[in-house]
Amino acid sequence: MQLLVTSLVSRISEAPACKAKSGQSDEMLMIGGWECQQSVAKFNTKTIQWSNMPDTNIARRRPSAVNYNQQILLMGGRQGRTYYNSVEMLDLNDENLKWDSNLPSMGEKRCGFASALLNGLVYCAGGKNDNGRLSSCESYNPEERKWSSIRNMNIKRSSHSLVSARGLLYALGGRDDNTCSTLMGWGVDSKTTNTAECYDPRNGKWEYIPPMNTGRFGLTAVVLNNEIYAIGGHDGSNYVSSVEKYNLDTKTWIDVPSMSEKRYGGSACVVDGLIWVFGGYDCKTIEFYDPTANKWQVSTNMDRERQFPCVLSI
Repeated sequence: MQLLVTSLVSRISEAPACKAKSGQSDEMLMIGGWECQQSVAKFNTKTIQWSNMPDTNIARRRPSAVNYNQQILLMGGRQGRTYYNSVEMLDLNDENLKWDSNLPSMGEKRCGFASALLNGLVYCAGGKNDNGRLSSCESYNPEERKWSSIRNMNIKRSSHSLVSARGLLYALGGRDDNTCSTLMGWGVDSKTTNTAECYDPRNGKWEYIPPMNTGRFGLTAVVLNNEIYAIGGHDGSNYVSSVEKYNLDTKTWIDVPSMSEKRYGGSACVVDGLIWVFGGYDCKTIEFYDPTANKWQVSTNMDRERQFPCVLSI
């Protein structure tokens, strides 16, 4: 089922075949979201126009995705109570755009997990499945088409974020199992955490870094100018619009201006030196952050709210 994305644009065109690009791109890809789990669309941040892309092969709730050399890998997720470890790929270098499901599955079924690229490998961390919340992690070598387990995180995390910077992985926030509490009717053994930890592939160890100022789950995170931005989410009591950033040199968190809207389950990527954030629960707006001006600005609206979409620069 193709879903036309029709938010405040003058026209929608069928997307031409995409080629690998050099330098900065003005485009990003948005995949799924709870409300339209198979739809895929491309967004141009300069023209503020959308174009349709091929639907994914299966509907996935809370998957994760990475862009490996213009090959979009979409992993895991769930449908109902069925959790997935399957992977499908859309090669933007191929003129015949089509999702390919003939890829090795992850070692573990995962939903609400996080992924990132580091040194040519795809890393997946945490999430949950039929066995509960996870601390397990694994990496995928796209050239060898092989998944391998790596050391577990220090705590179980779901609805967290994972980014890579300076040769390390950083896992931020989420919900963990370290304190027994009831949160929003979602059961026991779950709390919002402000903890963060980093993984060094050279020694295979996870180590804690200073915690965020605010506990967050359902957040999104990006790296820009050697700083890690933790954006929005839920603090255990309310949806939040607040944003903070971690300086990799001083190893400190500082608050930055808040977004115009509270966003739980939004998704972000960096395009042309700006942080673009899309959707979230009960949220249709798209806004961007300019680090030079140190302010957020609303760009446009989407045709519907999209909660937990996958958003990637291409």
